[in-house]
Amino acid sequence: MREGVKIKGLVVNKQKIDLPIIFILLGLFVFNSFVRQMLFPSPLPYQLNLFAFFGCLIIAYYKIYGIRLKVENIWLIFGSIILLCLLMMSEIHAGRMFSGFIKVFVGLVVPLILLYYSIRNKERTIKIVVNVFIVVSLFVVILGVVDLFYGNIIISRFYTLANDLKYTNMALSSSRLYSYLGHPLYNAELFLITFGLNYAYNDIVKKSHKGDIWIILICMVGIALTMSKSAIALYFLMLCVFYIKNIMYLIFSLMITAGAYFFGLFDTVISRFQGSLSTGRNEMWDVVKSSGEVHFHFLWGSGSDSKYSFSFISEWARAAFEYPFRLFSLEFGILFMIIIMVMTFCYPAYKILRGRKRNLVLFVIFVAVSLHVNIYNGIGTYMDSMYMFCLFGCMIMNLYKLRES
Repeated sequence: MREGVKIKGLVVNKQKIDLPIIFILLGLFVFNSFVRQMLFPSPLPYQLNLFAFFGCLIIAYYKIYGIRLKVENIWLIFGSIILLCLLMMSEIHAGRMFSGFIKVFVGLVVPLILLYYSIRNKERTIKIVVNVFIVVSLFVVILGVVDLFYGNIIISRFYTLANDLKYTNMALSSSRLYSYLGHPLYNAELFLITFGLNYAYNDIVKKSHKGDIWIILICMVGIALTMSKSAIALYFLMLCVFYIKNIMYLIFSLMITAGAYFFGLFDTVISRFQGSLSTGRNEMWDVVKSSGEVHFHFLWGSGSDSKYSFSFISEWARAAFEYPFRLFSLEFGILFMIIIMVMTFCYPAYKILRGRKRNLVLFVIFVAVSLHVNIYNGIGTYMDSMYMFCLFGCMIMNLYKLRES
């Protein structure tokens, strides 16, 4: 039996934490997009998450090194080739720069390999990933609570150092949680993933939920600070599903919710629920659609960043394309959208539900995070968001494999 895989003198022992996952964690939480923006003034270098990309390249090497004709490997290779061809057709048809193709390929297509990757030393690697998510979530919440009293001055100075005037102004003019990772909705995704992965790991590996109270507290405060309607609804849905039989946790959750309510953390969220549930996205779509300027094609699209071409209709016309399914259909064609949605969301959910040991907990967690990801344009920025979702999906799929074994 092989002790490990040798890569240019480096032996990756199967008993140690998975090397590609380390690179992806570094790319997401240490050298994230704003840190890269400080280091590289030109757009393309900071838009590319090279640490995470390198991690995925190592995974590709593993798959080629010990390739097996499994259904998921064939599906991954075949689907990726089609996506690559459709992406090239769209960029060439739209007369886009080669840099646009690179950005989308690295930030959207490459991360898919994570969803089909069986990690080494599953228990230890998943434990480290869960702990990293918890530490990052705690850091973001503590800084967010402190900055709440300073009007987001601390985080706005961080954005200023990153030479991002747009985020500086958004943070200063908003009471929502902006962090060193970015937008409130991206932070909400972080908290949903942290809550879900922690519960799943404790349920499947540790067989104990003794420390869940602190994670419930951290994630609830964090999500309340982001003021994301979808994240709050999905978080409480998961709480009810997971702890319906645990009266202590339900009472604790109600107490924390009541405390957050009386401190006014939910005031803005409640007022946002009273308005448009889509925060103007559907209304803007009606405006853009009625102009007759929007055209969707089956085999190709209008090219990357074509959502900005509708600014002559309205300054915020791009909001009409914040839903990923609509954005991908516009920029790369309907077929591209169908394939990437199936590969990213549908196939993993189907595999969890139709396995020998169906795990409804993993299914609920995966679907909840997937729903949140599909209500904003995070994965459509082609930077870090797709890597974080696919890392989450990788952990869920490997927890499922652990349970089956």
